[in-house]
Amino acid sequence: MLKNLCITIPIIHCGGFSIRKILTFNQWLGFRRTISDGNVRNEIIAQPLPVIMKNILLAIILFPLLNFSQSSKTYMELVDDAKTKKSAEQIEKLIIGTWEFQKLTDKNGKTIAEVKHFVNDTITATEFVSRPNMRIEMDKTYELFGCENSENCESGIWEYDSKAKIFRMTFDKPKYNVPIDKLAPGLLEQLKKSGSLIEFTKNEIEIAEITQTELKVFEFLESDGTEFKYNLKVYRKK
Repeated sequence: MLKNLCITIPIIHCGGFSIRKILTFNQWLGFRRTISDGNVRNEIIAQPLPVIMKNILLAIILFPLLNFSQSSKTYMELVDDAKTKKSAEQIEKLIIGTWEFQKLTDKNGKTIAEVKHFVNDTITATEFVSRPNMRIEMDKTYELFGCENSENCESGIWEYDSKAKIFRMTFDKPKYNVPIDKLAPGLLEQLKKSGSLIEFTKNEIEIAEITQTELKVFEFLESDGTEFKYNLKVYRKK
């Protein structure tokens, strides 16, 4: 009667575990003989079921954590992934020319005509979107023009940092967080000593896409560092 008995044998393999199909008693005897003869490679009889279940639970718990640690990226890596994949040589060639600002869009391409800025709980400012045009020359000079506020226009020297993948524009003249030409000399010195006067010497842009006729530049939005949030400034080559 024992010869008709069916037995289920759990087997552990090198790459994990599996449950062998139901065996007859004769197959089981043959399997045991194979083990005793030392002919089984990369598999052993499984541990008791409670141990197997414990290993399964550990795998269920740990696998998502391992997967997350391998797939999660830093904020800068997310930014780099979104940038154009064109080479520095291609970018430096394509960027030459006059670029007219066309529109501001969200990351899905929806046009943004107005931007709300919350000054405090009671004051909200509305910005009607406009950005300067850019003229990029082969001699490494540049100029921003067509600004609503002339203080925002500038000129200087440009370079493309191939390592950081950043288009850097260094101003001919530094800019400040306050209009220093309209301040009394005494107040200007006071701001300098207190550290309230902030000097800006360059501007950096990061390119999402660039072709012979179109340029898309990131306009960064506030983020907690776990997600890359941005709008896109879209330019058309004149």
